Amino acid sequence: MVATLLSAGTKPNFVTDPTSENLGGCTASDLASKNGHEGLDAYLAEKAIVAQFKDMALVRNISGSLQTISESINLENFIEEELNLKDSLATYSTAADADADAAAHIPATFRERSLKERTKAVEFLNLEMEAHNIITATKIQHAFCNYEI
Repeated sequence: MVATLLSAGTKPNFVTDPTSENLGGCTASDLASKNGHEGLDAYLAEKAIVAQFKDMALVRNISGSLQTISESINLENFIEEELNLKDSLATYSTAADADADAAAHIPATFRERSLKERTKAVEFLNLEMEAHNIITATKIQHAFCNYEI
């Protein structure tokens, strides 16, 4: 049923209306996950990501920021199927470019997060700071024990 809907052109990245439980709405993948359909959840999530990249590629192509294929070829020599194939390949290449751009951001984000975590670990393991904290805690404890009412 799901494959039939997707092949008919249904967009898997559409979102339901917001609710009090989910202020951003739910995707089809979210609904499948809530109902315990893990395989369908993964399939729909993948389809949603691919659809998002295709939409991004189309927007980039419409704005003219990408290079278009040269139209200097003789269109009379091509039959309709070849023209459709040419358009499909052009769309695929722009989608692949968008995929590559998105994939390039993932390692950079991971490195940034990893650096922050390592920096926190180094600060936490700073022996001088740790010793100072222990001494301060001991002084507070002694002052509390020696306090008379």
